[in-house]
Amino acid sequence: MENHITILINITHISFFLVIIIIATFFPLQSHSQPPSFNDYSTCKDIKNSYSCGSIISNISYPFWGENRPFHCGAGNPYHLYCHNNKDTTILLYSQKFTVLDINIEKHTMKLKRTDLDQNLCSPQYNDTYLFPPLFQYPSTVNNITIFYNCTPSQSKDKISLCGSQNHAFCHVGNQDILLKEYPELKNCKRHVQVPAGEGFPLWHFYDGIVDIDNLKSGLNNGFEVNYSVKEECAKCLGSEEGDCKWKSNRDIEKHVNSSCYYDNCSDGSIHFSTQQCSNHTHLAATTS
Repeated sequence: MENHITILINITHISFFLVIIIIATFFPLQSHSQPPSFNDYSTCKDIKNSYSCGSIISNISYPFWGENRPFHCGAGNPYHLYCHNNKDTTILLYSQKFTVLDINIEKHTMKLKRTDLDQNLCSPQYNDTYLFPPLFQYPSTVNNITIFYNCTPSQSKDKISLCGSQNHAFCHVGNQDILLKEYPELKNCKRHVQVPAGEGFPLWHFYDGIVDIDNLKSGLNNGFEVNYSVKEECAKCLGSEEGDCKWKSNRDIEKHVNSSCYYDNCSDGSIHFSTQQCSNHTHLAATTS
């Protein structure tokens, strides 16, 4: 009888310890809550964490990010730079790809060109050029050019087609609405693409508003300038070599950066977390002087 009692007691003890082990394994006790992790913004000022791609685009800081420069050191999705073969840098604005020719951090300007036109002038991937107003805006020095595609031979008259006899295409300088009034026959062209042209565009070669293929390619390769918006306090904290953050603790920096220094894909430039998306597409045409 005593042996049975001893066996029952041992079984009870073993069962108790098994229950304790199961509880500890599947329902661990959290006597001390772990503090949330924060991004180390102090690393954003290090030159080794700046964006560099090739010999032209180098040591780029806030609001841009990409490659060695982590996401939390930039201003969100609109400012993401992509490096290709350590040579060319591109940026996506409204899903349109632009090749970045230059970035001036001090002046807050970029020089861009349409990547699709550079790859295939006669069959571009996109139509009119779109930007992110007011995050990205054209300066007053930028003008419009319009490329008309798939026009009929009667519309070409004595003009030399940019894309051969199978695709009668022509480039005109100036505002598209004014051009269509002056050259109503262009309305019958099946496609037209409006492209910004910078100061380097060879205006003196124009004849009757027409641009020939060589000057068009040269002008497009020169690119056009874009002003980009940036908050100075964010640039000082996340972009400068001094790393001038006036917020005392890393928690304060995290809070301020999340609320003030990140931009999403909204056309109105609203400030949100970068994971949010906006779908309203806004067309921004260059002003024609």
